[in-house]
Amino acid sequence: MRFDGIEETGILPELPQRQPGVMIQVRGPGPHDWLGHGMGTTNITTGRPLRGDSIFYVGSLAKQFVAACVALLWRDGVLDLHGPIATYVPGLPSWGERVHLQHLVHHTAGLPHVYRPSGGIDPSGVPGWGNEELMEEIRTIPDSGEEAGTRHLYTGDGYLLLAEAIARASGAPLADVARERLFEPLAMYDTFFRDAETELPARAARGHFRATDGRLHVEPARFHAVGSGGLWTTADDLARWSANLLDDRLTGGWLAETLTTPGRLADGRPIHYAWGVSVRTHRGQPIVSHGGSFPGWESKLVVFPEQRATFICLANSQELDVSSLTFEVADHILADSLDPNAPHADQTLHGV
Repeated sequence: MRFDGIEETGILPELPQRQPGVMIQVRGPGPHDWLGHGMGTTNITTGRPLRGDSIFYVGSLAKQFVAACVALLWRDGVLDLHGPIATYVPGLPSWGERVHLQHLVHHTAGLPHVYRPSGGIDPSGVPGWGNEELMEEIRTIPDSGEEAGTRHLYTGDGYLLLAEAIARASGAPLADVARERLFEPLAMYDTFFRDAETELPARAARGHFRATDGRLHVEPARFHAVGSGGLWTTADDLARWSANLLDDRLTGGWLAETLTTPGRLADGRPIHYAWGVSVRTHRGQPIVSHGGSFPGWESKLVVFPEQRATFICLANSQELDVSSLTFEVADHILADSLDPNAPHADQTLHGV
């Protein structure tokens, strides 16, 4: 791993003072294979600098933790991965009998997005919705007659349904299951799913959006749904999580292997989406990755298993192309392992 010279490459952005910023963290196999670089502030009104323990909203990075909870409850016999979601979530249209939990995990259920905010909207207009309101909307999705498992269609609604199934089957909300089964055992003490009642710690960053007047404003954080998103965490905690994807001290290898096993369509064709993560290649090397995007926030987590290297990039605005920045840093640090003529990781899938 080549850490020297990265400051001189121009890869790391230069940000003005008292601006939202980005936290970049790189972890490698050795004790000195480490880089932490924070730029900007947690909140433009306070000017508090970003650090490795600054807490960010990470959008769809939440999905791999939801998938991990599903996997563990499946192993425990609490959830039936191959059973219909209607078994756990009452009141669904007739498609609830055809859509199984495995379809939701791999985004092969064929469900559309009920609610998908785009990067250009003013978050002050984002409804203060939680899971209850979104579940009401999901129950109105008409039955198209499409067979589940015939195509891959990325959607957040499937993971909202999984969060509901976790809560109903286990008797505890997703936030509690994830804390007890994942966050506490891995010492991820600054990671949590946040609902409307959960107050943010003082060192939590705030998202920022550029309004129609061209000025940056602090994002009000009024969206409280968990499952498709809803996760707050730090670069330090995500490094602990990625270490478990490599070594899996939680289950001795079973969970990591499960989470990184790609899904398949009904006809047997594999897809690149596994359990809340995408499994593909970058410059000739296998990677496990996912991204998160929500008004005021961007995030990316990329793990190179063969190099035992993790790249984390968290931003509290959408002023930077976080995905491109993450791969540029990886291309420099792993230059000796990557083939510059091999294809760049496909970044066309939303949130991945």
